[in-house]
Amino acid sequence: MNTIFGHSPDDRDPLARAVEWTSRVTTISFEMVLPGMVGFWIDQRLGTKAIFLVLGVVLGFATGLWHLIRLGKSSPPGGKPTQTTPEKEP
Repeated sequence: MNTIFGHSPDDRDPLARAVEWTSRVTTISFEMVLPGMVGFWIDQRLGTKAIFLVLGVVLGFATGLWHLIRLGKSSPPGGKPTQTTPEKEP
């Protein structure tokens, strides 16, 4: 791990980092599950055969995967998020 004089690059309290990651994981979980549940509910209300369920599951999976990829690009292990946009040169 990258440490300088015993300090990690992310010098926040470990509990704060745990709460941040818990929030991220929970958000991605809801992004993947809720569209399928809403699709199931719509199918029940309209009497259709799993059309909206399938659409919800596909949409939820795509959204969650996109969010996971963004999260992986912006947070290197043990460090602060990297800048994703290039800086303008003077």
